[in-house]
Amino acid sequence: RIAFRPNRHHPELPPRLKRYNRLIARRRAQVETTFATLKRRMRLTCIRYVGLMKASGQVLLASIAFNMRRWATIAT
Repeated sequence: RIAFRPNRHHPELPPRLKRYNRLIARRRAQVETTFATLKRRMRLTCIRYVGLMKASGQVLLASIAFNMRRWATIAT
């Protein structure tokens, strides 16, 4: 889902679109935080391997490391 933004011709969003943006903001924050962490901490900005199996393995290992880091934070 994409958030709507005001523009030069419509500087104020209608109440319906403001409500829509508020509804999708919570889910988007969770997803975007996860991807930002994978890109920043796990350096998953580009895939190092050639081939679908090796590339998916790299993403899988990064996801496992991300979940273990989250688990360690929650468990402590």
